[in-house]
Amino acid sequence: MNDVKAQELTSQQPDDLDVLENLARDWVETGWKHSSREPFNFRERLERFYDWSSSDTQFFDDFDRERRVNKTAAAYAAIWDSVIPSMETLTNHMFGRPSTIISGDLAVMSVQFVTRYKMPQGPVSEAHTLSSLVWRRSGDTWRIIREHGSGLAK
Repeated sequence: MNDVKAQELTSQQPDDLDVLENLARDWVETGWKHSSREPFNFRERLERFYDWSSSDTQFFDDFDRERRVNKTAAAYAAIWDSVIPSMETLTNHMFGRPSTIISGDLAVMSVQFVTRYKMPQGPVSEAHTLSSLVWRRSGDTWRIIREHGSGLAK
């Protein structure tokens, strides 16, 4: 899609674009933040971002050593609930703004961020990530129905 068409789509719904950008930043930088001083529970921390009840959801992140494609937010949550609590710290920083296309009640977004994490007895590590998200609006609420996260070369 050329820049003119993308601008036309996004300029038709500036409020949605702002809402989605704010949701993405909150999802990246607040939702996934972890410290060993506070427990991590995916559903408690990230429930408001994900669609937990639809049958057409799909979630994948190549940080998952088993590379599972999850058909529910609950299955995806189980992966992170088994990994993140053992970390001493986890922070994400989003670069710039997400690239977003909105059409009706669906939005497609690409988000880039750097994750810094520390495992016990290990150094601080970094992972540069590109996440492709599909958000669906239901009423006044946008929820993630598809997620694909992949590590990028530094």
